[in-house]
Amino acid sequence: MRLSKKFRFLASSILALQLALPVAASAKEGQGDRIAPSWIVQTDYVALGDSLAHGMNEVGVIGLGYTDFIAQALQQDGFLTSFNKGFAMSGYTTKNVLADLQNDVAKTVTGFGYTEEQAKLRASIKEAEIITLTAGANDLLPILKESQTTGIDTVAIIKATKEAVSNIATILSEIKKINPQAEVYVMGYYNSFPYYSANLQKQFNLLLATLNSTIKTTTEKAGAIFVPTYDVVAKDVANYLPNPENIHLSEAGYLAVANEAFLPIIKTSSLWDVTQAIGVEVKDRTTVKVSWQEATDNVGVANYLVYVNGKLTSTLNADTTTITLKDLIENTTYNVSIKAIDGAGNESVQNPTVTFTTKGTVSFTDTQNHWAKEYIQKAANTGIMNGYTDGTFRPESSVTRAQAAAILVRSLGLTTEEKAPFTDIANYDAATQAEIAAAYVHGLIKGTDGKFKPGHPVTRAQLALMIHRAYEQQSNQPYIAKGNVPFVDVASYNAETKRAITMLYELGIVTGDGGKFSPEVVTTRGQAAKIFTNLSQLLIQ
Repeated sequence: MRLSKKFRFLASSILALQLALPVAASAKEGQGDRIAPSWIVQTDYVALGDSLAHGMNEVGVIGLGYTDFIAQALQQDGFLTSFNKGFAMSGYTTKNVLADLQNDVAKTVTGFGYTEEQAKLRASIKEAEIITLTAGANDLLPILKESQTTGIDTVAIIKATKEAVSNIATILSEIKKINPQAEVYVMGYYNSFPYYSANLQKQFNLLLATLNSTIKTTTEKAGAIFVPTYDVVAKDVANYLPNPENIHLSEAGYLAVANEAFLPIIKTSSLWDVTQAIGVEVKDRTTVKVSWQEATDNVGVANYLVYVNGKLTSTLNADTTTITLKDLIENTTYNVSIKAIDGAGNESVQNPTVTFTTKGTVSFTDTQNHWAKEYIQKAANTGIMNGYTDGTFRPESSVTRAQAAAILVRSLGLTTEEKAPFTDIANYDAATQAEIAAAYVHGLIKGTDGKFKPGHPVTRAQLALMIHRAYEQQSNQPYIAKGNVPFVDVASYNAETKRAITMLYELGIVTGDGGKFSPEVVTTRGQAAKIFTNLSQLLIQ
């Protein structure tokens, strides 16, 4: 059993850096607060496999393995709420790991973030965002050890390899069935016998290259991520594999595998993406408002540091999550980054960053010959729509429901202090959430089952409804259609949608094509520029 992610994040700091101890153990005194604030979605980490994941070192004692160091680093950076390597067992083969999965075993927790001393495997996998797997070495180890005296038994190696790879494929398949969203990382093999004769080394290197290639292919086919470790260990064999009689890494070796092999790959995952935690609103040609979500910390955020183009410009109290930047230079690109810092001086690692260009003479590199160039120019100049930081407008890209709501709200100057009731907008920045809330409160949008589906492309019919509601909201009266709906492909839609489409046609906002409105077709940014520019002109009249 585990607590909520937020509570586990707070509670886990008590066990900071005590990652090799069972869950029931207490933290050492005097460690202090070492957990950094974070905007990352808090994650759970489960380690599966053999003695390498368990943490057996070069003298045959269980200590800190690569899984501990991964968890330690992620926890210190404020990314982790729970960690358990209790399912990793010394001596385990791929058959053992697979059997544990199929039998849904319960084992003692070794880590933190759990309220009970034991956890069941399948439930742990279902809850995890990060899973590492190290298995297969023990399938081959007896054969490889014999090779020092008898030579490599190619037939036996091939047979054992096929069985191990097949088991790994089945393990990964089972994990994906339990938790399709989990990020699964599979450890590649390093040379465990660097002290064998030169002749055997050549054969080992060829064998390892083939084996790693096969496991990599199997891993990626299953939707998991292969983590190579051969080069990391090979560069300092004396320190990382100091005991010629033992294939296990030293603590320094495990640390290198964690820091140089696993963590750089893990941190490229979308789990660490904080881009949606910040938003920008360009007020005028020299004024911009930047807003961001609150960061999470085990004790509490003390301050937010605001960096503009790499220079610290403001230090704000923790209860302030917006800043208005004034006296900026027109038509100039700025980069704003927010860093959170707690009372102990720990600074956030992944920091929300936004790049924007202040208004000026707007020019886009990809609209010169586009049919909507005039509308795009007007929409950009009035601030209804913005381009991208690379100088493009991307007129053929689709408009999302969140973007459509935001454009409407900006066009009408609508605001609200209330929050939208949608459960699927929490990952958006504060400014976007506020715009969606304003669109909802003023009756421009509706959701389904408590969800808004903000990332979905907005169809022409959906956009017509939004605009129809906006028009009536501004005019304070219902629109009375002068005639029947003029398009042949909207007969199956409800009365409100038909009225909306008819209004757009009668007001000259849309014209259709060959008597068709194409209601299910997604709206492009070029089309949106025309529609919103025409609407804005109507509302001003």
